[in-house]
Formats: sequence, C-alpha cells, structure tokens
Amino acid sequence: MVKLNVHNFMKKIATYVHPERGFLPDPDPLLELPLAYRAWDELNNAMPELLHNNDFRDALNNIPQLDPSGIKNGPELDRSMRQLSMFANAYVNWGEEPVKSIPKNLAIPLWEIAHRSGRPPIASHASIVLSNWRRIDPDGPIVPENLKTLQNFFGGKDEDWFYLATVGVESVGGCAMSKLFSCLDAIKNNKSNIVVTSLNDLASIIHKINLALERMYEHCRADIFYHRVRPFLKGWPDDGIVYEGVNEEPKIFVGGSAAQSSLLQTLDAGLGITHPSDKSGPFLIQMRKYMPPNHSKVISLLELDPILLKYLNKNKSIELKDAYKKCISGLNIFRKKHLEMAIHYISDQEKKGEEGEGTGGTEFITFLTTARNETHLLMEKE
Repeated sequence: MVKLNVHNFMKKIATYVHPERGFLPDPDPLLELPLAYRAWDELNNAMPELLHNNDFRDALNNIPQLDPSGIKNGPELDRSMRQLSMFANAYVNWGEEPVKSIPKNLAIPLWEIAHRSGRPPIASHASIVLSNWRRIDPDGPIVPENLKTLQNFFGGKDEDWFYLATVGVESVGGCAMSKLFSCLDAIKNNKSNIVVTSLNDLASIIHKINLALERMYEHCRADIFYHRVRPFLKGWPDDGIVYEGVNEEPKIFVGGSAAQSSLLQTLDAGLGITHPSDKSGPFLIQMRKYMPPNHSKVISLLELDPILLKYLNKNKSIELKDAYKKCISGLNIFRKKHLEMAIHYISDQEKKGEEGEGTGGTEFITFLTTARNETHLLMEKE
C-alpha cells in the first residue's frame, strides 16, 4: 500500500476540485461556441422540436462536418462534448427504426472531442449534468431555482428539473470536498480537534446533500421521466454502434448514470468505504472511465492510503468515532433514498416481475442495494 503524502496531495487536488463548487465547472459552462461552430449550437437549440417531429436524424445527417481542431480546451471543449454526445444519444436512441451507426459528420468530431476530454464518445453525467446549466441571475447561487438547462432532448419542466436538481446535489456537495481534505490535513498535523470538527461539518453537508436529492420529486414526474427522458440516457445496444469514418467495429458504451458522479465515490474513498462485492465494485470502477480524468484521479489518490481509517484505529476518542459515524450514517441514508428514488422512477414504471436496468445499464436494484449494505456494514463496525 502506498503511503500518501497529504501535503503534496492537497496541493495536487487543488487543481482538480474547486473548494466550493466541488466537481462543477468554474467558470460557469460556456453559452455558445465560436462562430465557426454555429451549426452545432443551432442543432442544440432545435433538438427538442426536431425530436418531437421525428426530424432529428434527417437534420443531423444534413449538418456540415466541422473540424474540431479549432475548439479550445476548457469551456469550449466541455460544451462541444456535451452537444455532440447528446446528439449521438438522440440519434441512436430515438427514431422509428433502430440504427447501427452514427454518421461521420457527427462521429468524427465526437470521437476527437471525446478523446481530448478523456471520456467515451457518449453522453455521461459530466455532460448532461455538470456542464448543462446556466445561472438566471449570474451573481446568484447555484441552486435549481436559479438555473436553466443549456441542452435537453424533448425538453419540458420534468426533464429540466431532472438535470438541475442533480446539479443542485453537486453544488451542495461541493463544500464537502474541502471539509474532507481539511480532515486529512489535520490528521497529518495530528490536530485531533480539527479532525473532529471537519468530520462533524462534513456530516452536516451530507445531510444537506440528502435534502437536495429529495428535491428531485418536486418537479420531475416518474412517468414523464421514464417515457421521455430515460430512453435518451440509455447506452448502446448489445451489438454495438459503428462510428462511421472512425472504425468499422461496433463499439459498446454504457449510458449516463448517477454512478458516474465523482462526488459520492470521493466521499467513499476518503471515508474508507469499500465495495468489495462483484455486484457493486466492478461497476463503480467502470463508471470512473466516464468521469473527467482529473475527477477520477482524486478518487484514485484517496484510495492509495486509507488515512482516516488508520487514524480511527489508533485514536480511541469517542468524539472522533461519533463524528465519523455521523458521516457514514449520512451516506447510508443517501443510498437508501437513492434506491427508493430509482424504484419510484424506474421499477414502478416497469411491468411487475421484470428487473429494470438503470440508465447506466446495470440491474439497479441489485447494485444500489449492495452499495447501501456495504455502507451500512462499515457503520456497524465502527
């Protein structure tokens, strides 16, 4: 096991995670691309109407093939990745007849943009949530009431709220990162009082994350989500999709999933929660490939050395144990709520007797139940 130099780690993650926004981008997502890429922006804005009229595939087939080399890294790259990957999901997942390939005028730039982004060429959490919002009041908080989506499929309040409520969870959870890293830094300097304070603060933030998660029910109806949003978030079919002009072999990628959020996996790693079951661990590892590389690096760095767990084993302070238990309990509640939400939005919409798949392609009841049980088990140990 590698021993982590906490001081060097803190310096490194400062470039990966915003101290207040966490994994949300800073600056805010870009509102338009350079003029040379106007065709992408125009298709972005027209997509809901085109999908309603079953004209999206024809419209996409007729846009020019643009050279993505002029797209700069950073906000331009993020906007392009969101647009092109959502175009791909709409093209593949919605239409009167199934398709076997993505046309080269989309496939070639998407493949290059995805390669530069370090992610697969399909819509994922980083695009449909992290980079899919703007503030109504530019100086106001990043909360659902002050946000609008930048791109959607069919559109409507339910779809908007599905993305924006999730942005709200990420926003609330942003401060959790600084508390977690403050805790690790205090361990290095053997400041037990700061360790306890940081853990108690972290537990309070996790409670707020749980409240933010519950807001999903406010404006996202289950039947609308199931029939109008979920179909677009699916991954590619079992026989794969060909990216024309890129490869001749069909490629298979999974759909967008909450498991692709770096927030919860970072909290797991920092608090020493592991998922050894083959019903949870491999899927969570696989989902890191769909995260921005700098985000998944944070998780990997934390997993190198379970600093907090080792400190807990050496320190018998009741205050420390209680503060830690509050954090684990909060994450256990989160996973319970997430399971209930997945059942409400997916399982209850399925026919009885069928086990539904989450948007990421996993049997979600089995996965979420296992992940929750693994969190609960650690709480009982402590």
